[in-house]
Amino acid sequence: MEFAERAARNEEIFREINEKIEAGAERHGVSSPLPFHCECAAASCTETIELDPASYERIAANPLHFVVKPDHRVEGVETVIAEHGDYVVVEKTGKARAEIEQEHPRPRHHRND
Repeated sequence: MEFAERAARNEEIFREINEKIEAGAERHGVSSPLPFHCECAAASCTETIELDPASYERIAANPLHFVVKPDHRVEGVETVIAEHGDYVVVEKTGKARAEIEQEHPRPRHHRND
């Protein structure tokens, strides 16, 4: 398995964890910052990013966008599209992007208001 494929798979695992955190926050009406898992390519990463659930929802609404620590970005696999001090938002590029688009489509949950 190529690095880009592994990176996409690792980031999808971290995304699933964060979506559970976000769903719990929504279910219980939590709007204060919560510790979301860094969605970087490193399977061994244990760092968290304090982020309010609404901000995380805006980032994760695009399946190609991930929240990572600034020094966890991987050149050639992703591009920084926004910087926020203790975290950056990256967009997958190249083979990692293709892997996510083809192998891991992740529809976001939608509220039925």
